[in-house]
Amino acid sequence: MRIIFMGSPGFAVNSLSLLLKSKSEVVAVYTKAPKPSGRGQKPMKSPVHVIAEESNIEVCTPISLKFSAEQEKFRNFKPDVAVVAAYGLILPREILNIPKYGCINIHPSLLPRWRGAAPIQHTILAGDQETGVSIMQLDEGLDSGPILKQEKFLIEKNDNYKTLHDKLSKLGSDLLLKVLNEIEKQLPLKQNDNDACYADKVEDYKIYASDACEVAYRKVKAFYPKAFIKIENKRIRILDADFEAFASEQGEIVNDNMHISLKGGILIPKVVQMEGRNACSIEDFIRGLKSSMVKKFIE
Repeated sequence: MRIIFMGSPGFAVNSLSLLLKSKSEVVAVYTKAPKPSGRGQKPMKSPVHVIAEESNIEVCTPISLKFSAEQEKFRNFKPDVAVVAAYGLILPREILNIPKYGCINIHPSLLPRWRGAAPIQHTILAGDQETGVSIMQLDEGLDSGPILKQEKFLIEKNDNYKTLHDKLSKLGSDLLLKVLNEIEKQLPLKQNDNDACYADKVEDYKIYASDACEVAYRKVKAFYPKAFIKIENKRIRILDADFEAFASEQGEIVNDNMHISLKGGILIPKVVQMEGRNACSIEDFIRGLKSSMVKKFIE
């Protein structure tokens, strides 16, 4: 088949790499335009962009697909199917209708649960016991199209955003190939909209003194490596932690090991990172920390 691949971040790389090794032809790659990054603010290409260029595939970086010129360009590639994986732009109806088999999306949740921008984070925040990948036919709604194939697995105690991201990326690429190999035989299953819930984009990674202990623990996992507390106006990232549940006060560091008392238990940091420093074990961190800071309440 002639495939247009549409994706941007690392999550999409596994799928593109497998397609490039398959018997199908990737005729074009659509991805987000390079963004200024780093101290020098040099334009940084997306991971998908880099892979496509290394494979000598035409790369398209439109700011929108609503314009007729972009739609005509898309049509001229004569795609049999478009594969979408965390692309970042809305596909209008005109684009959805161009490929023979439509546009199919790799979504890292068990739809209709966690439609939207941040399904992996919300899966962890909600304390879900399982997750998975849904391969779906895109329509004009938000992750509301019929499901072509779905597979789930149990979430392990040590899983965090990164480990689930990597597992879901691998599973998504494997499922995609199965769907494409059976594209003529697919029987789409309509989603039950009554069971839908939404995963809004996460922009606040702070652990608050008012958080329940288990919520704070889930934030460490869901926001890895960005979850943080503030002490004396300094950000301290918590990269790994455990917790013990029991009745306790809120927002106080209770001992020299930096255990944090929150509603319903104690959050026990294991790996932390001060602003501008390397990550380290809590033991190494405490050795170089002012004793006055250890006794402070978190803000």
